[in-house]
Amino acid sequence: MIKIIADSTCDLTNEEAEKLGVQLIPMKVLIDDEEYISGVNLSTEEFYEKLATCKKLPQTTLISDFTYEEIIKEALEREDQVFVMCLSSELSSSFNNLQKVYEEINSPRLEIFDSQSAAFAFKAMVIEAVQLSKKCKTVQELKEKLLKVFGKVRLLAIIDNVKYLIKGGRLSLMKGLAVTALNIKPIVTIKDGKVAVVSKGIGFGNSLKNMLKEVKNIDTTKPVYFGHSNDLQRLDTLKKLAKEGFDVDTTDSTAVGPVIGTHIGPNCVGITYFEK
Repeated sequence: MIKIIADSTCDLTNEEAEKLGVQLIPMKVLIDDEEYISGVNLSTEEFYEKLATCKKLPQTTLISDFTYEEIIKEALEREDQVFVMCLSSELSSSFNNLQKVYEEINSPRLEIFDSQSAAFAFKAMVIEAVQLSKKCKTVQELKEKLLKVFGKVRLLAIIDNVKYLIKGGRLSLMKGLAVTALNIKPIVTIKDGKVAVVSKGIGFGNSLKNMLKEVKNIDTTKPVYFGHSNDLQRLDTLKKLAKEGFDVDTTDSTAVGPVIGTHIGPNCVGITYFEK
């Protein structure tokens, strides 16, 4: 049996992870100099409440090599094989720590995977890995199969306020100031593991229409994932238009958690799907 472990930036709830048999590694967020553990002593709802009133923007921390080593060694004692998935190495240095531990343990029963994604796109890959693992005998085989499909996972999202991306170094300051002044909301994707702007729109309604124009070649045999950062109203609007435009199942909803929420801020919505 293959045990899948993923960090909490995949934004699976604890209940979803338990149902899937996935072990989550919670990540830490620093809010006004107080440290919280995502999903442990800080819920997603509590995070956005604190984000609205905090004196300075929150900070996120890496998963240390010590934490990875402890969790992986414990898992290897319990499980036949262990497959660890991580937030994009282009967005966090956590993968560097994971790589170091992987090389030190040097076990054929262990494999690691750079998701090159985050949030509900990462969630889509974790769920795909769970499904594929049922057909794989080894973690190496699972990695090989997952590599064949992960390039087909696409994320598109509307960023409501670019100050969070600017703070995290994900968007240039001048470009950020321009879109703020003009109420232009960037439409972003994750390309080669990095945040990239693919389009934009003036105001949310226009941005939503432009984002959906970027949705192409959906593989309707696979799930479609919808995400939001504390804005159910905008999420419902997105789902309605996606249902009308693409006739896809809109059941899945993902609340973007504290770690990614720190970098994108509230009132963002997006869609993740597999391309044919």
